[in-house]
Amino acid sequence: MTALLLISAAVLVALGSMLLYLASTNQRLFSTALPTRAFAWTGLLVLVFALILLLQYSGSGSAVFILLTGMMFVWTIPPMVIAYLRHKKGEQS
Repeated sequence: MTALLLISAAVLVALGSMLLYLASTNQRLFSTALPTRAFAWTGLLVLVFALILLLQYSGSGSAVFILLTGMMFVWTIPPMVIAYLRHKKGEQS
């Protein structure tokens, strides 16, 4: 039961963080403009659900720390991967 709770919370943290990343004007994943308000509100709602799941696992301080650490971890991955893929694509041309 605990493993399912933590896996669900981790998936929700990753999904919510990616939605907030896509809501940013500095995102480089898509070149077209995305509906920022819809992505931002959906991402926040998903992160609230993740926090609710984390609160069932640990205390309030630990749950917030886990949520914020997970968000920071997810936010470091897309810019590096996108930059690597664009750099690699530029070398092949």
